[in-house]
Amino acid sequence: MKMKRVPLLLLSLIVLSCGSDDDASVDLNLLYGQWYDVGLCNDLNTLILNSNKDYVSRYSGYLDCDAPEPDIYQVEGTFQVNGNFIKYNQESIDLIIDGTDLSTVEFPNPNVKNEIIELTETSLVVQAYVKRESGVKEILGTRTYER
Repeated sequence: MKMKRVPLLLLSLIVLSCGSDDDASVDLNLLYGQWYDVGLCNDLNTLILNSNKDYVSRYSGYLDCDAPEPDIYQVEGTFQVNGNFIKYNQESIDLIIDGTDLSTVEFPNPNVKNEIIELTETSLVVQAYVKRESGVKEILGTRTYER
């Protein structure tokens, strides 16, 4: 049986807050490199953050690496870090493997923010949320990555 996560977390990866890397409060050297989405198939769900501020994200949402014919999306672009927030400037999104899923990609929500909650040599935790007009912080999800 195939298991997928909701693609909303992929969208939260794409759109975040504005800022410049000069304002980073996280150790950027720890941030750079290849990350694997914990709990999902490592081969199909990765995030690569390069020191030249380019990124590549592959996402299938599959837990099982042996799942038959998953859809796999690849998002590429640049990123910026401002304080504990990371913003991905999406330049392309492609369905690189068209499997048997009937998945779709929605337009990103510009109000979604991704906050780096934890960053170590081996762990990256990012929480996606939206602040509503009432000031209430609505958490959309938390993604945990490991090297």
